Amino acid sequence: MIKVDFKRLFLRLWALIVNPRQAWSDILEEDPRQDVAMTFVFPLTCCCGLAILIGRLIRDGFAEGGFLNAFADAAIACLGLVAAFYLATAIVDQLSIRLLKQEPDKKLSALLVGYSFAVVFALTMLVGLFPAWVLFKWVLQFYVVYVVWVGAEVLMHIDEDRRMTFSLLTSAAILLIPFIIQLIFNKMPLAFG
Repeated sequence: MIKVDFKRLFLRLWALIVNPRQAWSDILEEDPRQDVAMTFVFPLTCCCGLAILIGRLIRDGFAEGGFLNAFADAAIACLGLVAAFYLATAIVDQLSIRLLKQEPDKKLSALLVGYSFAVVFALTMLVGLFPAWVLFKWVLQFYVVYVVWVGAEVLMHIDEDRRMTFSLLTSAAILLIPFIIQLIFNKMPLAFG
């Protein structure tokens, strides 16, 4: 069982947002073969779900299925984030093969995608607690492109002429997949309340 150091987790999250170049260099120095899903993606996905649950309960309370609806929203968001991580990792792995002509490397693809989710995680937690700030999420989420751009340079050593296309396609996967999954699940009727 992996123990999560939440202080280190949130310091890494902060570093990826504030100084991505240094954060990517630190990641590369530490252990480029680490299991990013267990040490970063899953714990922060749970934090996102908790933020959404708390925010929804504060806003709507417990009356008439309030808890179940809040729980369902949190679960859908978590499912979307985890599915997006795995799907985006598969997409990045294919991009590295087809666009970059590199050998497939799922660990490296997962590392790039998992840590590039830092902005998405931070904004999801913020909007989960303060839903009125959703406009900030829509604007600030495009910072993912820069985080991916720097990560692609530091981790994957992609030359500049291919890096823009790679970064845009990777960022699109990171941003669009959770959105599409949530959209699909939000259209499904829930039997609560």
